[in-house]
This record gives sequence, structure tokens and C-alpha cells, in this order.
Amino acid sequence: MGPDASILRKEPIPHNVFLGLDILRGIPWRGMTKTSPPIPPAQDKTLSRALVRYAAVQLIQQALQSGSSLLSALQRASQQPWGGRYYAPATIETWWYAHRHEGFAALQSCPRSDKGKKRALDPAATQALIELRLEHPNLTLKALVKELLRRNVLQEGSYSLSTLHRRLTEAGLDRQSIRSGAGHIGGPTKAFEMPLPNLLWMADCMHGPTLRNPGHKDQRTFLFALIDDSSRLCPHAEFYPRERLEYFLNCLRQAITTRGVPDKLYTDNGPAFRSRHLQIVCANLNIALLHAKPYHAWSKGKIERFFLTLQKQFLATLVFEPVQTLEQLNRRFWKWLESEYHQHPHSSLQDQTPAQRFATLGQALRVPDPDRDLDRLFMMQVSRRVRMDATFSLHAQLWEAPIHLRGQIVTVHFDPIDYRRVELWMEDRLLGRAIPCNKQLNARTYGSDNTHEH
Repeated sequence: MGPDASILRKEPIPHNVFLGLDILRGIPWRGMTKTSPPIPPAQDKTLSRALVRYAAVQLIQQALQSGSSLLSALQRASQQPWGGRYYAPATIETWWYAHRHEGFAALQSCPRSDKGKKRALDPAATQALIELRLEHPNLTLKALVKELLRRNVLQEGSYSLSTLHRRLTEAGLDRQSIRSGAGHIGGPTKAFEMPLPNLLWMADCMHGPTLRNPGHKDQRTFLFALIDDSSRLCPHAEFYPRERLEYFLNCLRQAITTRGVPDKLYTDNGPAFRSRHLQIVCANLNIALLHAKPYHAWSKGKIERFFLTLQKQFLATLVFEPVQTLEQLNRRFWKWLESEYHQHPHSSLQDQTPAQRFATLGQALRVPDPDRDLDRLFMMQVSRRVRMDATFSLHAQLWEAPIHLRGQIVTVHFDPIDYRRVELWMEDRLLGRAIPCNKQLNARTYGSDNTHEH
């Protein structure tokens, strides 16, 4: 069946959580180097466990909204793996009440029910195995194990192939289950439609046209798009130069700013959609993040249909009126989206247009908390050591930090699209903002100071 159409009861998230502390710790990032300072693993593991518990809480919440009792919901949750492990109903009940009373922050401190007991296989290794299987469903188990050994996730003599195969089977990710579509990964298997806007958004990425500008290198483009299941309205879509996490987060942030916060977000298993940063953003905004089963692209039929319409109607016009830059492409695309696609009657909407359906039924949309710094929630994070000249490097650009931070390790929070906001943090304290280093200006200032001193 499709995702539950009930409107989830939203609970406030504590202000200190939305900052998404250490969002990217443990996540490879193109700005990180081999010389970047090490990140303590304790907070990384705590946050990963909290996200697993949050997923279980979401299942309980949806079951209660559909009329199930708490007991049956807990029994159902205990019958499927969470982070590669099965948990007793009593343990999951502890998570449920902790989240109910204190929100997402409480899930980061819940004690394990099996603390102090020996486990046959490290849960972290099981989780890494499952994630690697999701990324590469066609690889054999031996190939996956070889990669986990290379990453030092597994050590020789600490596992058996039968145990690893059993973990994949329990998660519904053995090769036979993947081919038959019998895995435990969420996603609709029958036709469905949400009764109200913003109950479910679907997200996907499509390869766009290659832009050819004389005198410049050809530019490949990728379209990240979101579509509302109930109205077929596109909350936001934009062409980007790469298929990367930061661009999808930019697309999602603009969609939430203009159209409100969805209850559920349904995506495929691409790297940008399975990132921990996205999980934390969704957890802090109380958005249930769902993923399609491998080999089940048809379960995202509505957004696939949107892409087909876009290719036939919008991209076809570029043959006769080509564009040369990404900015020109997006301007033309947004004009087509608002003036044609959103205003054209849709057969599945009883001949209403997506704009009409969204406006008619979208009377009680959930909007972001006005007191919340939404931009900061979506900012990326990396660690840097400030040099003795009070500078640090970020994506091949030199930035200036306050002089008193020389020699200190700081966490840099930044907008990865235009870098209009680059902040320096140490633990929970905002230390200030960084500015681009202007060596010529510094040279003039230094010369002026010397003249004044002499």
C-alpha cells in the first residue's frame, strides 16, 4: 500500500536540536583533506542511532494515525530491522515515549536495552553492510565484504559470510529478495493519492541538456525536482551543474520556504537522498523520509510523469531556442513551470490545474517556525584549523577568521551554493563570521599601518 494519508501530529523540536550539530561529521566532503583534524566518533554514533530510532518512531506514529493500537504498532515495528537489528517492543516503546515527551533530542540519549551484552556482529558493521548493499545492489556479498575490509569496517576473523548473509536476508536485501522486490525498504506498491497537499512530496533528479557556449567548456546540467502527490504541483525544481547533496538541499530549502513543510518526503536510493545530512534536516523538521525499493522506479510514477512532460514540452523548445548558460536555462524553465505546467488542467485532478488544486485544498499547510533559522539548518559543516595568519581554506578559496582564533580548530558552517554566509563555531558557540581574504587590501592596510608607525 502507499504511504499513510493521515496528517501526522507535529511535535515541537527543541531549538538547540535544529542547529544539526556535527551534521557532516563522518561524511566524506569534497572540501575535506587528509590533513583535516580527526572528528570524535562518539557524537557520530549517537546521532546515527538517533536517526534509526526516529525512523521507528515514525512507523509507530503512522500506525496509530491509521487506527492501530500502540501494542500492535510496537509488535509490528519489532518484526522489522532498524539499523540492521531487531529490537524488542519494550525497547521501541521507550523510544516512542522519549520522542513524545522531549522530541528528537531525547532519541540521542536513550540507553540501549542490550547494553553490556555481547553481540555477534557490531551493529555499525551491519549498518555499513546494508548501506553498501543499497548503493550497489548488483555486487556479490564477497565484493561487499572486500570493500568493508578495505574501509576497516570489518576485520579479518571478526565475522562469517553466513552471518553477513543472514543480516542481509533479515533486512530483505539478499539478492533474491531484491530481484523479487520483497525487501523491507519503504515505498508504495499500489496506486495511491494523498487527499491533501503537502502530505507527501516526491523527489528525484533528471539529467538535463548539455549547454554549449562558444569559447567555454560544455556544461552538463541536472534537474532536482519535487512534486506534491495530491496536487501534482511542483514546489520547486532547478537545474544545477552537478548531481550533489548540496544542490538537492538547496532545492528542498527553497521548496519549504515557498510552499510549506511536507509530512513525508519520498525519494529513490541515490547518494544525495540517502545522506545523513538530509536525514537530520528531515528529523529536525519532523518530515518522514521514505525511500523506494531497489528496482522499483515505477513507484515514483508521478514525478517520472512530470519529467516526461517536461522533456516533451519544455526541453523540446530548446531545440529551436537554445540557451547558453545555467541562469538562462532556469529562467526559461521557471517561466514554463508557472505559466504552463501549473496552469494546465490535469486529467487525474478532474481537469483542475495543479495550481487550483493546491490553492483549493491547501488551507492548513504547515509552515516553518518563524523563529527558526532555516538557512542555518541546511548549512554544510567542515572542520578547519585557522592558520597563524588568521586564514583557512574552504573549497580552493582563502577566508579570514578573527585573529584570536589563530591556531584553533573550528567548525565552519557555510552555504555551499553561493557562500553568502560562512560562520565559525566551536562546540555550541558561534564565534563569528568569516570573510573572503583580500590580500591586496590587506597589503594596503599593512603599508598604511607601517607609514603611520614611522
